[in-house]
Amino acid sequence: MFLKVEDLHKVYPSGTHALKGVSFEVKEGEFLVVIGLSGSGKSTLLRCINRLHDPTTGKITFLDKDVTHVKGEELRNLRKSIGMVFQQFNLIKRRSVILNVLSGNLASMSTFNSVSENFSEKDLEDAYKCLDIVGISEKANVRADALSGGQQQRVAIARSLMQKPKLLLADEPVASLDPATSNSIMQYFEKINKELGTTVICNLHFLSLVRRYATRVIALKAGEIIYEGFPEEIDENWFKTIYGEEAEEVEIR
Repeated sequence: MFLKVEDLHKVYPSGTHALKGVSFEVKEGEFLVVIGLSGSGKSTLLRCINRLHDPTTGKITFLDKDVTHVKGEELRNLRKSIGMVFQQFNLIKRRSVILNVLSGNLASMSTFNSVSENFSEKDLEDAYKCLDIVGISEKANVRADALSGGQQQRVAIARSLMQKPKLLLADEPVASLDPATSNSIMQYFEKINKELGTTVICNLHFLSLVRRYATRVIALKAGEIIYEGFPEEIDENWFKTIYGEEAEEVEIR
């Protein structure tokens, strides 16, 4: 099994019980989308998987290894295999696009080379390949803060690809973008999934995007899984169950 989450709980110091016994499995090559209202536990789930947050109880198995409580070198090695794309692009705005992408490989570099920015020809070649994948290599020497929001998110995706991740996590990657740009960004995740064979787990709000890109869907509500299945099976009744009786679906084309 590629990824297995078993009875996962996360309780924050504030007392908030963000995840309540979440269990599911992910096969290699899937494009799994997690949906639910804000505060349902979607972001906490992804951050527990890549161990930005420590689970309170439960078990996470990745590539047949228990990674629930790994620390130190084991944790660093885990994060090399798991890329992460955030809603807020987290770029170094005053630096060039290519330097931002190269920063995705810092975990694999020596301290001296990373501090001195002593990048090899292979590093540079890989960085340009990652920019090519998201169609933005012509912006390599432009400052990140000179780009549009959609372009910045493409740089963030390219940065995550520098790790050559086996699993790519995306936490609301289009929430800060306009509808037209949102669809184009999701196409790059689809490309990475289908052409590179990278397994993707993505948090999304808009069901029109979910139906277009997901191979399978999990819905969270108040920290619990209330739906697991195929996107086309989410009818109006399920939509109301997941988002509430007053919710109305917004479509992105």
